[in-house]
Amino acid sequence: MLPIQIANGSVAKAIELSEKAEIFTKINDIFSNLESANIIDVINSKEEIFKDKEDAGNIIEYISLIFFENINKGKYAECIELAQNTKDRLRKNNNFDMTIDRFLIKTWEILN
Repeated sequence: MLPIQIANGSVAKAIELSEKAEIFTKINDIFSNLESANIIDVINSKEEIFKDKEDAGNIIEYISLIFFENINKGKYAECIELAQNTKDRLRKNNNFDMTIDRFLIKTWEILN
């Protein structure tokens, strides 16, 4: 029974995250420099960042962590709240593309 427990536990999550390291690097690059990013580039990154719709909640949580790391810069607290609202909207089965577009645009507007 131990192998099953490990596969469903944090070890499996760690393996999954290591396989997605490239996408998390891309997310970090975009959302750490959002104040200087072009809105078109941010919108265009959606297809790559959110290509796995099932993982959108985890991606938004990671983005929230980036916002939290920058919270001393001012407007990032509002972005954290927006990220949480976006996760809630996705859980309520709202239109995925429209919800993510709204999240990206509103985040960019808050920071610019």
